[in-house]
Amino acid sequence: MENRVRHIIYLFAVLIIPGCTLFAQQVQVAARIDSTSMLIGNQTTLRLTAAFDTKNGVPKIQWPQIGDSLVSKVEVISKSKIHTILPDSAQPTLQQLVQDIVISSFDSGYYAIPPFKFIINGDTGNPQFTEAMMLQVNTIRVDTSKAFKDIKGPIQAPFTFLEVLPYIGYGLLALLVIGVIIYYIIKNAKKKNVVVVEQPKVILPPHVKALGELETLVNKKLWQEGKIKDYYTGITDILRIYLVERYDINALEMTTDEIMLALRRRGMNDAVKQKLNDVLVLADLVKFAKENPLPSDHEFCYHASVGFINETAEIQMPAKPVVPVTEPNPQP
Repeated sequence: MENRVRHIIYLFAVLIIPGCTLFAQQVQVAARIDSTSMLIGNQTTLRLTAAFDTKNGVPKIQWPQIGDSLVSKVEVISKSKIHTILPDSAQPTLQQLVQDIVISSFDSGYYAIPPFKFIINGDTGNPQFTEAMMLQVNTIRVDTSKAFKDIKGPIQAPFTFLEVLPYIGYGLLALLVIGVIIYYIIKNAKKKNVVVVEQPKVILPPHVKALGELETLVNKKLWQEGKIKDYYTGITDILRIYLVERYDINALEMTTDEIMLALRRRGMNDAVKQKLNDVLVLADLVKFAKENPLPSDHEFCYHASVGFINETAEIQMPAKPVVPVTEPNPQP
């Protein structure tokens, strides 16, 4: 039994391991330079390729790691991505992976480019290498037998309209901004110089003002709508303000008795004063004692207030016209 297991293992090693090695050897790697000789500062392309037959499967290829330079003084300008070249019809199973590397050098001389290492299927013990290459970098030949020439100066290229057009646009935009600023400065300066003449307020005499407010109050028809307290409060406020403006007493802060005493000191007629007293007393009853007067009382308060204001109004006499005096002509 043990001998049979050993034979199976041996057979597996003989058949499988050589097959893997053979598959690894079937990947062909190569490196090629477009030109092995170039002028200093020029560029050339180095191409890395890995070719294999897909009939045996697709191998896992570890690509060489390339930095900023291949060797000293041979710089890497750019690297392309690793891409696949489509197979031709003659060999449909042959596949190639390609990477292009653009290189340059700025020192003349001969440079040996070492082989590039590829690892197939992770087999680090059996890597694949490309062939080494030689790159020659040449300088420009100078004929020293001829005289040196001066360096040419810069050539003055003529301006075109498209080159000047942006500057014209910027200039017009700057002029527009400056014009707007000047406009607002002048406009604000004119506003400051304008003298606003306020119309004098027309001050109505106290009796005219009070009579107009009484008329407005009556037109609201407050007591007709059941707003009796508002009606009497409005009448007493109008009368108290009238007393402040007409007799210069602080009627807004006084009680009815205090107002009557102050008017007695002003020498007011008792009959006139009684009208005011009747209105103020009735209003106090409505506001503080919740009295409910009759409609005739409402009418009486309005007419009594109008009569009081008319009888106590300060009548301003109009100024007498000045009659020019003509002197008689002197007799001869």
